Amino acid sequence: MPAINIPNRYIKLISNLPEMEVSFGAGGIRLFTCEELEKGQVGYSVDLNGTSLCGEAKGDWKSSWLVIGSDTGVGDPIFVDTADPKLTVLSAIHGEGAWDPKPIAISIEAFGKILFEFRRIAEDRSNPVESESNPITAAERNTFLSRVGEINERKIESEFWNELFAYVCD
Repeated sequence: MPAINIPNRYIKLISNLPEMEVSFGAGGIRLFTCEELEKGQVGYSVDLNGTSLCGEAKGDWKSSWLVIGSDTGVGDPIFVDTADPKLTVLSAIHGEGAWDPKPIAISIEAFGKILFEFRRIAEDRSNPVESESNPITAAERNTFLSRVGEINERKIESEFWNELFAYVCD
């Protein structure tokens, strides 16, 4: 398996995080440490033997994509496009036979800001029992999604972030 070139901006992001995972109801987001990144590519850019799974056809996993974590509710990958100077953060549904990535943050820095906001809204809602006893209100949800839109300069949809609310009881 070729050595992974970890973007310095990702290292900076995770060095400023209090934890690598934000639990929210029955889901959340988990990011990989630098040591976990190589293993995190298995099943995406490489198979268990280190053989490349990348291609250039529509629906193929691209060699410039680096998995940095996952949606813990359904296991969809969260990744960056290292060929993009902005280091756009993307996600895609796994198990569909083809990759159709959707941007979830306009840059790794924007992703960090959104993750901070997500951590705040997930506070006291980190598991199903907590989320049931402290349900999220429509106002909190709308404020969070509005903030996601602001951080992303209204350039991308907030669909990924909205879907995270499916993992809490309200």
